[in-house]
Amino acid sequence: MATFNQMPNEILEQIFDHLDYRSRRNLTLVCRRWNAVLLSDRFITRHVTLVIDGQRTLTLHKHPIHRTYPNLTLKLDNAINGDAFKGLRLLPTIVPSPSTVALHLAFPNDPRWVALCEEQQFVNLRTVQRLHLTGSCRTEHPRKPLTLQMDQLRALDLVCSGVQDLWLVAPKLSRLHLHVLSEEHLDFLLHFIHQLRTLSIVFDAKESFFFYHLKPTRLRELAIDRRQKGMTKSERNISIAFFKRLDQLQRLELRVKFIDSYVLHTIAEGLKQLCELSLEVAEGTIELKHIASLTRLQRLRIVACRVNLQNVHLPALESLELGSAELPGTYLEGIEGLMAFHRMRSLTLMNVKVYPEMLQLTPTYSVERMVIAYYRRLEETHLLILVKRFPALRWLRVSHCHGVYQRELDKLKRMMPTLAVAFDEAKSDRI
Repeated sequence: MATFNQMPNEILEQIFDHLDYRSRRNLTLVCRRWNAVLLSDRFITRHVTLVIDGQRTLTLHKHPIHRTYPNLTLKLDNAINGDAFKGLRLLPTIVPSPSTVALHLAFPNDPRWVALCEEQQFVNLRTVQRLHLTGSCRTEHPRKPLTLQMDQLRALDLVCSGVQDLWLVAPKLSRLHLHVLSEEHLDFLLHFIHQLRTLSIVFDAKESFFFYHLKPTRLRELAIDRRQKGMTKSERNISIAFFKRLDQLQRLELRVKFIDSYVLHTIAEGLKQLCELSLEVAEGTIELKHIASLTRLQRLRIVACRVNLQNVHLPALESLELGSAELPGTYLEGIEGLMAFHRMRSLTLMNVKVYPEMLQLTPTYSVERMVIAYYRRLEETHLLILVKRFPALRWLRVSHCHGVYQRELDKLKRMMPTLAVAFDEAKSDRI
């Protein structure tokens, strides 16, 4: 078995990525190799970010920094005064060619925001590939909207108001995450809809404006969050027509209050090329028979209070995730349908009620990886019965399950010595 020090640098980077700055700094003292990995150009480029908030902006020029940074988070959240620009003028020497920039704009009509757009005296936006913009873009510009010339921009995260005062020139933009607060946000989206390959859109109100009238031509991935509104019969004509135009879509996420069965069935009929699907509803039942036409589907995630697995066969399905930590529980109807997915390799159950129906299931030898998480109460016998229904299981993770403790997992390991188990013990509700 390989030791920790024999892991490739790429694996170490993924582990270090989950640590905070203080922990990473301490780990540079462990050994020369860890120091080299944490201070390598590749790791710094992807993971190290210079954060400047309103408090530090005024005193930045007093602290010499001997390293250049590829990523920048700039929080313009302090009040404007005569010294507000002094520290920011040194940013080009510290962040000469940023690749990722996050801007937090707390005040409308901020002159620093205007100066950044018109003169780019603080940040060189022409080299930025990822931009996160939050707050308010509103200005009192007397002539025209502010223009951002971003030739290398590929991904944009926009969670702000006042977008009507912003004009973005980004010929390479292909990924967009947009919070829709008003109709002006859809006007902004309209300028880029034909070049986007990935779109994530969140509606903060029930109104969808004219979103379903858009005609995207290159979308491969789409995520729609309308948790305050369901996909009802009154909208089904325009929404169905919208999804029929997505003939190249491969990945779809829908988060709605509820979804009409006819709408779900018709959408699935028109998206037979889908490889990944995520459905999340707060009300009602998701019946998988309505997506039975998705014969190419490889990954499926369902979050609902009730899920019906009857009369469905997904021949290409490899990964299935059911339930969520946010729900009080998920009840499965037709649980025997789990054993009908003969190519399924990974199964995730989050507080899914499967007992005593699990006792009646015939074991399946396809599942090799399983995650069991967020059970309010899980008995040891129930866990053993569940695991025994999957004799080919080689990796198991049990996380945040009240009622299961380390001694039960040690017993399971002795019974199944070839099974690798990861365990996060729930600390509360323990007798």
